[in-house]
Amino acid sequence: MEDNHLWFLIARHLSGEITAPESKVLQELLQKHPDKQHLFDILHSYFVFQKNSEEGKSDLTTDDERRFRRIIEQSKFSQDPGSLPAIKPVITLSRHRFWLYAAAIACIVILAGLNFNYFHQQNTKTENTAPKGNEIISRSGARTKLLLPDGSQVWLNSGSRLNYSNAYNVTLREVDLEGEAYFDVVKIAGHPFIVHASSLNIKALGTAFVVKSYPQDETVETTLLSGIIEVSRKDFPDGPKVILKPDEKLIFNKQLDPEVRHYASDTSAKYSATTMGKISVAAVSKNIPDSNKVETSWVYNRLVFDGDSFQELAKKMERWYNVKITLNSKELLHYRFKGAFENETIKEALDALQLTAEFSYKINNNEINLFKK
Repeated sequence: MEDNHLWFLIARHLSGEITAPESKVLQELLQKHPDKQHLFDILHSYFVFQKNSEEGKSDLTTDDERRFRRIIEQSKFSQDPGSLPAIKPVITLSRHRFWLYAAAIACIVILAGLNFNYFHQQNTKTENTAPKGNEIISRSGARTKLLLPDGSQVWLNSGSRLNYSNAYNVTLREVDLEGEAYFDVVKIAGHPFIVHASSLNIKALGTAFVVKSYPQDETVETTLLSGIIEVSRKDFPDGPKVILKPDEKLIFNKQLDPEVRHYASDTSAKYSATTMGKISVAAVSKNIPDSNKVETSWVYNRLVFDGDSFQELAKKMERWYNVKITLNSKELLHYRFKGAFENETIKEALDALQLTAEFSYKINNNEINLFKK
């Protein structure tokens, strides 16, 4: 019965009739059955492609290619970090064969949806008993994927939470974020998608972007991969808006007083910043895949760090491994690291860092103390 309910909700989603409470149940079932997640991603992408075709777009766009490549590279995405596989191509299909494959599966789901009509009639009370709000939490040490009622996809990084109301996609498309998330937004004319993150409002239409807004961090960051986003400050709603273009990153400093700031030249990121008070905009590299970028690597189950101080890296590792790390020497603050972790345990990660820095460590359950040798 649960499997039937899952397919029924998938059919409801593909038809555009799914409600916010039903969408929440669908997310929970997909997390419970990760083997269905990859199939659902293909189906969802196929129907988006069909909609684009009906609007006169005869071929895949660059954004579509990016989206499909990410889906194909991720066969599973669950809350259990132990179940996250190494990221590698799972399916290799030509464009023509890919759509034949997706279309065949889509037909199966549509037919399955027709068979669930009676089942749907027996569950009409679901919406009336659902909570007024929806909160999704990705605990420390885990990454979580979810689907919003409008079909927009969200990846939540460790220690993050996302909230949206049951009115989502009825009157508004707004979410509140605490933590880090990758948004792949479905374009709906006249209905912008808005992320409320700390002191910022981030508005998009059909766009792929990342927002990083942990309460304990000094900055809020948003990186645009495709499309366009508009960023404004909550405390200055009538002030100037910042428009980001693809491969640009906005950094909002919570601590600094409004002043003009400039980034030093960086050979890897090639920052060229313009400023607006506490907000800085910088270009990021276009020449490396998303799976190798600091801002997006976590979506592919990789923790990439590039010039991080030990304190910055320790904070990332705490979320990644669900541990508490204490630096017991000021000398450790001078170390900087560049590299990536993918399938390493916390011990293997620390051993790898010891190859470039002189320190020792002690692990007691999920508490780790670092010492200068």
